Amino acid sequence: MEPYFNLVDEPWIPVLRTDGSAGEASLLEVFEQAESIRQLHGELPTMRPAVLRILVVILARAVGLPRNPEDWEEKYDRGWAPVVEAVREYLSRHRDRFWLRHPHEPFFQVADLGPENGATKGLGAIVADFPTNVAAFTQRGPASLERMSPAEAARWLVHTQAYDTSGIKTPDRRDPRQQKGKVYPQGTAWLGKGEVLVVGYKTLMDALRLNCVAPDYAEVITGPADLPPWERTHPGPCAEFETPAQPEGFLQVYSWQARRVRLVFEDEDVTQVVLCYGDPLAEQSRQKFDPMMTWRYSKPQSAKFKADVFMPGIVDPSKDVWRSFAAWLPTRAQKAASDGPPPFLEPGVLRWVGALAAADKLPLEFMPDIGLYGVQYGPQSATFADLVDESLEVPPFLLDPEARDSARTVLDAIKDADTVAWYLGTFAVNLARSRGVDEAVTPRTEARERAYQEFGAAFSSWLKKLKANTEWTRARRAWQQKLRSETRALAQELADESGEEAYIGRMVDQENGAWMNVQIAEGYLYRGLQKTLTLAFKEDNDDHRR
Repeated sequence: MEPYFNLVDEPWIPVLRTDGSAGEASLLEVFEQAESIRQLHGELPTMRPAVLRILVVILARAVGLPRNPEDWEEKYDRGWAPVVEAVREYLSRHRDRFWLRHPHEPFFQVADLGPENGATKGLGAIVADFPTNVAAFTQRGPASLERMSPAEAARWLVHTQAYDTSGIKTPDRRDPRQQKGKVYPQGTAWLGKGEVLVVGYKTLMDALRLNCVAPDYAEVITGPADLPPWERTHPGPCAEFETPAQPEGFLQVYSWQARRVRLVFEDEDVTQVVLCYGDPLAEQSRQKFDPMMTWRYSKPQSAKFKADVFMPGIVDPSKDVWRSFAAWLPTRAQKAASDGPPPFLEPGVLRWVGALAAADKLPLEFMPDIGLYGVQYGPQSATFADLVDESLEVPPFLLDPEARDSARTVLDAIKDADTVAWYLGTFAVNLARSRGVDEAVTPRTEARERAYQEFGAAFSSWLKKLKANTEWTRARRAWQQKLRSETRALAQELADESGEEAYIGRMVDQENGAWMNVQIAEGYLYRGLQKTLTLAFKEDNDDHRR
C-alpha cells in the first residue's frame, strides 16, 4: 500500500475568503493564505473548532507559545511571512506523519485496526450529518455514503476524533477492554463534553494568533513532553494513556485521539471505516488542559470528590449565546457575585485576550467575535441531536482578568433579563388562566422565548456601546430602562393576542374568590418589574419628586 493524500499538500479544508469566494486549502495553504481567509468551513459548523485546534497546535509547535503579551507581539511584529516560513519548515519535518493513507502511520488512524472477524462499517459511522443522526439540517442522502473523496474523509476523521458519539463499539481484536466482542460506552470524544469557544476577528490569521495562548496567562498546563500525536510514537490499537488519562498539556488535548480509526480505501476513495474506542479523557476539573472550553462549578461532583470540581459547560441549543455570556467573564467577578465557589471559571483563551487588551497589544477598534460551538447528543449520547453555532462580539476590556466592576455590571444585566423573562412568562400564564386555560406550560415557555429574542438584540447593542471608562451604575440603569420598555411592549402584544375574553377575565380560585384578567395580570407583572428594575424606576421617582 503506497502512501496517499498528504494533508500538508492536498486541499481538504473548506475556507471562506475575505472576497466572498469559497474553496479548499491544504494545511500549508491555510497558513499561506490566512490573511485572505475569513473563516474555516465544513459540512457542519463543529468542524471549525475541530480543525482550528489542529492549526493552533501546528502554529504553537512551529513558532512557539508566547510567554507574555510582549513576547506575543514580538513573534508577529515582522508580519505573517516569517510565521508561514516557520510553519512550512515544521510541516516539512513532519510531513510523513500527515498521510491519510499509509502502510504504517496514517494520520489520526491505526494502519491495521480491525475486529477479530475483520468486519468494517459504512461511512455513516463517522459522518455526523447523516439523516439518522441530524435529519433537521442535513442535505445528505444514503447514496453519498457509498464513496467519499479523501478530502471529505479527512474532515470527518478530524471531526470524529473531536465529537464522536458514545455507545457500544466493536473493539479491535487486541483491545483488552472488550467483553464478548464489545467495548461498552466510554463517553463521547473530548469536544463533545461541553461548550467550545473560538476567538475570531477579521481573518483566519487573527484567529490563529489570538487562540495561541501564553500558558501562564491562560493558566494552562504545558511542557516539553506536551507533543501532538504526529510528534510522538505512532499509537497502536489500544489506549495510549493509562486510565484515568493524564495529558502532558493542552496541546495534547487539542489533538486528542479519543478514537482509534482506520479509513478503508477503494482505489482513491474511502468506502468503509473501522471505528473503535481510543483514549477516554475524564472531564472533572480539566480546566488547566483546555483553555477553549467553558467551565462550570458542579455541586454533585464536588460532593463526590470532596473538593471544588468544575465541569465543561452544558451545551444547550435553546439558550441564546448572550445568555451564556456569564460563563465567559473573569473569575474574579464571578467570585464577587457568589458566597461560595464561583459559578464559572473564565475560559483561558478569553483570559489571554483580555491580558493582550490590557497590555495595549490589540488595535483600538478591536472587538473580538467569539464563536460558541457544541453538540447536544441523544439518549446515552449515542446519536447527534442538535448543534450550537453562535457568536457574540465582546468589548475586550470585559475579558481582562482584573475586570470586576464592568464584568459584575454585565453579570447583573443578564440576571435582570432572566428575572424579567420569568415575570413575563408568569404574565402569560395569568393571561391563559383568565381565558380558562389551566395547563399553561406552553404560554410560559413561548412568552419567555419571545422575551429572550427581543432582549438578545437589545443586549448585543448595549454591550457594544460599553467602554472601559463607562460609569457602570448609569450603564445598568440604561439597560434596565431598555428592559422595561421592551417588556411593556411585549406585555401589550400578549394581552392583545389574548382577546376580549382575557380582558373580561374569570374566577380562577373559587375558594378564595380570586379573579384574573388582563388588568390584574399587568399589576402582578409591573410589581415584579419594579422589584427587579430598581434603577429604572428610581430615576422615574427622582424625576417625579423634582
